[in-house]
Amino acid sequence: MVRSGDRNEAIQNATLDFSNTRLFGRDVAFSISFSDSVFRLELKSLDSINYNYRWQRGKMYEGIVAVSISANNGNKFLLGASAKVGSRGKLPSRFIEKGGKLFYWWDDDCALTEEALAVLNKYHLLQDDGGGKILFLERTINDALKGATYYFCRDDLSKHKRVITNIAIGYYNAPKLNCRD
Repeated sequence: MVRSGDRNEAIQNATLDFSNTRLFGRDVAFSISFSDSVFRLELKSLDSINYNYRWQRGKMYEGIVAVSISANNGNKFLLGASAKVGSRGKLPSRFIEKGGKLFYWWDDDCALTEEALAVLNKYHLLQDDGGGKILFLERTINDALKGATYYFCRDDLSKHKRVITNIAIGYYNAPKLNCRD
């Protein structure tokens, strides 16, 4: 694992560790998300008479970044006219292939390339929009499936903890990391 770097190095470290877990065998494609700021969410009462609540940012974990990895679960991406080479935000533009598996993520700083399109196609993750007739694809979400979230010290990516859970980041307390050494 590398000690220093940015989001890309944190993602590299997470995929390296993830490829040695039992979760690695559960799918051929995995979605990655990066959190530059890690918060514990809190339920706040908006109106105690009508019992209206909403989730809001609570405690911030200083000096911590997180990488979440979850199985793709058979979902596809819509390949429409706007999802072309050079576009941003239409399809995942970054990826890592490891052990015959694909890890992908969106990066607004990185335009979609021919190589990224070819890799998404190789793993059968693209669905043509039928000449504009298909506007939305149905997404399968299985809340019981577990994924991994990696918590890293921002200034030393070799210091990390992995949490295997089916609970989204922010809805549980992040593990304690000693990032001050």
